[in-house]
Amino acid sequence: MLRPAMLSRRRTLVAGLALAPFAGCRARGVAKPPAADAFACYGPDGSSTTLARFARDCRDRDVVAFGELHEHAVARSAELELLTNMLGQPRPVALALEFFERDTQPALDDYIAGRIDEAEFRRVTARTDAYDRQHRALVEACKRAGAPVIAANAPRRLVTAYRKQDLPYPGWLATLDETDRALMPATTDPPHDEHERRFMALMGAKRGPAFWKSMALWNDAMADSIARFREGHAEHRVLFVVGAFHVAARLGTVTQYLRRRPDDRVSVATMIEGSLAFGEGDRDEGDLVIKVP
Repeated sequence: MLRPAMLSRRRTLVAGLALAPFAGCRARGVAKPPAADAFACYGPDGSSTTLARFARDCRDRDVVAFGELHEHAVARSAELELLTNMLGQPRPVALALEFFERDTQPALDDYIAGRIDEAEFRRVTARTDAYDRQHRALVEACKRAGAPVIAANAPRRLVTAYRKQDLPYPGWLATLDETDRALMPATTDPPHDEHERRFMALMGAKRGPAFWKSMALWNDAMADSIARFREGHAEHRVLFVVGAFHVAARLGTVTQYLRRRPDDRVSVATMIEGSLAFGEGDRDEGDLVIKVP
């Protein structure tokens, strides 16, 4: 998981949160400077489309990944519209969130099932005020619908511990107690691919190699969490909300997920910051490309 200060390169990383109404994708002609909630939607080849059409096209998909800009005004409302559309379709839906670590899964399950109230849920999962303007609306929509919510990420404390030591992953995993070991993927296999090249370019020659195994482990952990759920709930589709860098161009977490479940059908929506016009560099960054200022 990349921190906001590190996410300036490919326009697929950070910005800020608000629950403004999201009424489909707007026309590309906007005043300058554009409003914070202006956007335009495209297919992977640059053809104009809408979020509603993307939701319809994803009816037969097993996983739909929404790569957000963490602090952009469009993200929350776009995600909520997509989730609402998916919940209204016949096939059941689960929501997977990067922003909850695996050890919070029992509290998420209890909250969705009504066994604990929101105050207790927020206390146990350490939600801050930022949660209200970020992903609370998604969790509440799932609670109303009785839809599962998956705590997708590995605990940061364990990922940091792994990064700071030199053991191979299986050896390090063996040093953990049974409880912590269950919170981590059984394997992590950092790919040498375009995702790695993008990460190294973003982080630089000094920091890139030091942090790459953390990034790869986060991707593997999230892929593993969703794959585990799908193994036990084949009837469910999963809407996976995550930072755009993790899934842009169907790389990162998507690559690691398809290694685990190669027959699953996956679609990706990617938010890209910059001009609202579609550029050549935006091609194939997602099955849906959402351009935002």
